[in-house]
Amino acid sequence: MADIPRARASRIMNQQGLDALLLAKPESFTWATGAPPGVAAFFRRAGAAIALVPADETAPVSAVCTELFAAPTRAALGEAQVLTHPDWVETADIRTWLPSNKGAADLINRAWTLRERPAGFGRPAAYDAAAAFSALQALLVREGLVGARIGLDLDFWPAADFQFLQATLQGPTWVDASPEIALIKAVKSSHEIDRLKAAARLAEAGMRAAIATVRPGIHRDEIAAAWKAGVAAEAAQGSDRLTGQWEYITVGPLPWSGGAHLLSGDVLKFDVGCLVEGYSSDSGRTFTLGAARPRSREIMSALHEAFLAGLEALRPGHTLSEVHRRATQAMHRAGFTRFARDHFGHSLGHDTFCEVAPFMAAAAHEPIEPGMVLAFETPFYVDGEGGFIIEDQFLITARDPEPAWSLPRTLTEL
Repeated sequence: MADIPRARASRIMNQQGLDALLLAKPESFTWATGAPPGVAAFFRRAGAAIALVPADETAPVSAVCTELFAAPTRAALGEAQVLTHPDWVETADIRTWLPSNKGAADLINRAWTLRERPAGFGRPAAYDAAAAFSALQALLVREGLVGARIGLDLDFWPAADFQFLQATLQGPTWVDASPEIALIKAVKSSHEIDRLKAAARLAEAGMRAAIATVRPGIHRDEIAAAWKAGVAAEAAQGSDRLTGQWEYITVGPLPWSGGAHLLSGDVLKFDVGCLVEGYSSDSGRTFTLGAARPRSREIMSALHEAFLAGLEALRPGHTLSEVHRRATQAMHRAGFTRFARDHFGHSLGHDTFCEVAPFMAAAAHEPIEPGMVLAFETPFYVDGEGGFIIEDQFLITARDPEPAWSLPRTLTEL
């Protein structure tokens, strides 16, 4: 099932004078088509799988993909909307002749003849970008987009692949539409929201399991292992498909020093996320072992006030930059007058990293809209005291933002 909001995409493309989007990032291909990009996408090169999204929301999405993964793409988009090119994987289909007493070689040669494999056919080492772009050319001709203004997810394209595209297809005007694509993606489908909520639930369950293991002298790596085990145990009890997990757990006064043993008064920071079908959550909390030191309380108090100040603006009617401005001002009021973090959070989704645009930054004047899923955070890393964070994943609604976690945001003494 595709997750692209066609009406929103059409509106944003029309505002930017784009006739279509050409999406080559594997995650964006799936978002636009609902189909897997195929094994050739493992190389993360442009052309392995490409989705063509017209600005006219009534026009169908089309795709160029490898022959091996044509079936699911055609099932998602329709037979006529998919053109193919070969990859390196050798295949044959002998199901028609299974009752035959013929040998494997004979049946496979029959299968290749039926598919009209030409003499001298050879496969590329990975995939053939020239063949992929030739199929794209045919698709653009058919869809009347040869001279169109087409937006690319150019933040993904390797320079060599973009140069080859420009040399191969000279009719269209190619435009970097990375910011527009990020803005389209910022509002999630119900399917995407469900995956992000499930990912956050798994991460929080893992953190509760990890907290239960905390004791004097425990090593950072033991806490991280307990978190991972807690996530796995929670995932095993449900139907959510866990596809990955990550953690930035820090212990002690030097947050960037790697592993350490947790001692009395030390700061323990969790910044963790899980992936469900590739969609990553992102949330965090801060603890101390026993009574917190005065400076730890001072830092966390300021971060909490900054979080509350920013949270007031985390709703429709405000911009992302307003969240940043309010959180920064709160830190300055608390005495940290040179605090200069730029950003206080980001969108979430299906990408190579959990942090995706748009960001809650000083120059991010995009409006906050219902359907966005945003990770809002107030972190601070202080060598000599520790790593600190308050971070929650929020679903933006027409009224109040809905947090994905239930754990307290204030500093908790374990």
